[in-house]
Amino acid sequence: MGESEERLSVDLRLWGKSGGLDNPYPLVFHLLDTAAMATVLWRDYLSPGTGRFIAEGLGMDEEAACKVVSLWAGFHDIGKIMACFQSMDEDAYAKLDDYPAVEGEKRRHEEAVHIWLGQALAGRGYENGTPRASAFQVAQLLGGHHGRFLRRDHRECRFSPVEILPELGTGKWEHQRQAVFDAVYGLLDPPETPAQVKSDVAVLVCGLIILADWLVSQEEYISARLGEGEDTEKHYRRSLETVPQLMKHAGLAPVRLRDVNFAEEFPEIDAPYDLQRSVAGNLPALLASSPGMLLITAPMGEGKTETALHGGRLLARASGASGFLFALPTMATTDQMYVRLRKYGQRQAESDAALTLLHSMSWLNDAYSAKGSDSSVLSNIVAPDWLHGRNRGLLASMAVGTIDQALMAVLPLKRMMLRMLGLSGKVFIIDEAHSYDTYMQSLLERLLSWLGHIGVPVVLMSATLPNRTAARLAAAYMRGAGHADADLPKIHYPGWAYMDAGTGRTASFTVESRTRDLRLDVRQTPVIRGELDRSGALQELLAPLIAEGGCAAVICNTVAEAQNTYRVLCSWLADLPPGGKPELSLLHARFPARRREEITKEITRKFGRCDECRELQRCVHRPRAAIVVATQVIEQSLDLDFDLLISDLAPIALLLQRAGRCWRHDGRSRPSWATEPRLAVLRPSSESEALAIPAAWPFVYHPSLLRRTDAELTKIGDGVIAIPGAVQGLVETVYNDAIETDEDLDRIGREMAELGLAEMASIPEPEHVQHLHMLTSAEVDEEMVATRLGAESVRVLCVYQAADGRLSLDPQGARPLPDQNKLDRRQIKEILAETIPLRATLAKGRTAVNEPPANWQKNAWLRDLVLIPLRLATDGAMRGELGTKRFELDEMLGLQVSS
Repeated sequence: MGESEERLSVDLRLWGKSGGLDNPYPLVFHLLDTAAMATVLWRDYLSPGTGRFIAEGLGMDEEAACKVVSLWAGFHDIGKIMACFQSMDEDAYAKLDDYPAVEGEKRRHEEAVHIWLGQALAGRGYENGTPRASAFQVAQLLGGHHGRFLRRDHRECRFSPVEILPELGTGKWEHQRQAVFDAVYGLLDPPETPAQVKSDVAVLVCGLIILADWLVSQEEYISARLGEGEDTEKHYRRSLETVPQLMKHAGLAPVRLRDVNFAEEFPEIDAPYDLQRSVAGNLPALLASSPGMLLITAPMGEGKTETALHGGRLLARASGASGFLFALPTMATTDQMYVRLRKYGQRQAESDAALTLLHSMSWLNDAYSAKGSDSSVLSNIVAPDWLHGRNRGLLASMAVGTIDQALMAVLPLKRMMLRMLGLSGKVFIIDEAHSYDTYMQSLLERLLSWLGHIGVPVVLMSATLPNRTAARLAAAYMRGAGHADADLPKIHYPGWAYMDAGTGRTASFTVESRTRDLRLDVRQTPVIRGELDRSGALQELLAPLIAEGGCAAVICNTVAEAQNTYRVLCSWLADLPPGGKPELSLLHARFPARRREEITKEITRKFGRCDECRELQRCVHRPRAAIVVATQVIEQSLDLDFDLLISDLAPIALLLQRAGRCWRHDGRSRPSWATEPRLAVLRPSSESEALAIPAAWPFVYHPSLLRRTDAELTKIGDGVIAIPGAVQGLVETVYNDAIETDEDLDRIGREMAELGLAEMASIPEPEHVQHLHMLTSAEVDEEMVATRLGAESVRVLCVYQAADGRLSLDPQGARPLPDQNKLDRRQIKEILAETIPLRATLAKGRTAVNEPPANWQKNAWLRDLVLIPLRLATDGAMRGELGTKRFELDEMLGLQVSS
């Protein structure tokens, strides 16, 4: 390259952003905006712990690391200097008539930066010679800024970029790439080159650069800066002044929680439990400046949530983290926790900060999507519009979501680096850790190894966690933190343990817990033609409630059984006089989203803690007499209280969880027949009173666990289960690995298979990442990758079909099915509010009539819905078909499926 070419000035005709703008935005300006934004994010968004981790991984001090990361951000789109990108704006491209024509395929600009940048960095002193050298690691890192790392090409370090990718073009194309590179390099005053670029650091840096790119790519921001002038240095200085507002408006400011004691943090608690006092009193002395894991094991109703929030805040303060992600097993439990955390954030946050709700249907939650329009929404922690965008909610300083949102960080999905960035710098709080199957537990282990490695504090809590599971999760975290040989603490129940990720030291504590005797009432319940006949047992158990009042829950193992039980009770109660008839409710997962939310809110209002009535004895919302029929949806995290709990036989940990909804609230006024907490278990029995597992149950629970649980309940008989004294022993006995029967062997085999599936599905542990492309190798969207095996993975939409073929969202035809070219947010929300989750196996055999309208194909929310047209039958019901299945939707029963 000649001297005149070396001094070639940057061509501002080369555009970086064009869509939606009055004029194209020069590429070099966009690169400088992104570099400035990366500087601000490092200073104001990254937690101190994350900044230290990145700097150490680059072998630099933090100031130098900030400069070098900002420099790399300034190169992220340099691959746009090629004909196949510039020609995407025909008018702008026409002005580049002095550039040589380039033949070839259409290539993406992120591939171009991946191929071109390594050689340019090698010319600035970066390590060269192999694809693993720092020059080419940075090139691969920036090639991933659209969410996927590309595979390394062994030729990259030996051949010129144009030889590998001819579409880059030569002559003026190459001269301008070098001119822009030099301009950015000169303006950003980079420090010495990094000693290394480790893969784990590359993940976080790429996430930071993606975030910076997204923020400065907003049309409103770019439009305001068009026409400011052509001086690159002035533009960069101006960017440093203006981009902090982008971060603020996006809701990315770190939260600052008040530094108070437990009593001040939770003023509504008059007398803390021993667990809460123990953690508040002993944890601070164990904390160094490093992160760690706090493991809490205690019975239901012992204040674990408040303990986790207090302990998490102490961990954050000690380790330099900010904010939290609170992860739960289901959308229903997540929605309820969002309400609690919103109040917590309002009370504890010292300044405005965002709290996001993370699950696939979160925008249907009125409390979340209202964004302050309702006076009940607390404005200072409302998530701005920007955080409601796809893949953004986890970036907020406070978030509550389903566990899936975190587990996706260790699946090789597009933009996993953005999820990992969102997790970094927070405290990760996991509720109901016992509730996940072997596959999910294995994914959680992989996630914990990454979080231990990158320095994320973790709080894990459970009411019924087997010791072997607790040990695996703790070991994964400590292994990731570099303490593979650490002595794990003894897990006491009830109690808590702490593992320091910096020193490897551990400590454990036993705590006192409220002791109570749970009366066990095992009822032999006949199985007729493969189905459990609950009618006789329920009439006996509920007779006192009919006579004197009271509140009971009946939990069934399948949706179909819950629906049938509801019908049986409706028939039985029909002859009672209106004044003596208890209220009857049904809740399960196969209601339309709108209807399920209505029922959940109503049940929570009636049987949960009442904010309006300070004295539980005088709660005006609690019915005189009521029966709730439900599935597993109420067994976890929902703060409900019943006088009697009736349950199908289930694995012991889940039975104990269900029992946690019985006499949950001290101080309730109980009917005279409810003299003690009572769990009535409907034991499926043959005529000889042998255990006879109904035909549908093995699809929900493994027979090995049901038989083991039954054996333990048989030993207890109609005795009592001491809470908490007997809990851990029961859990360990049922869930141990001893192989005593063929069913045990089958269960262990399935668990091993699930472990293998999780290993194949997840990304490697941090120290085993040999190439960055391994982290984003899945060629499918995140909606198609399962974080749960056997999950209800299809959403169906029941639509009502009139005689003339017209479709509507209601039986009366007053809400025609929207199918125009462009649907607004209100219409999309209206459609999704009527959808129902369903196992994919129940939605087989779809035909053209089950496909959504063609105009929905461009909408990510709607294109994969399965439509079930319902037509009026001769008996007045609305029914439809899908494959070999018949479907009927009823307002009170939900979606019914039959063959």
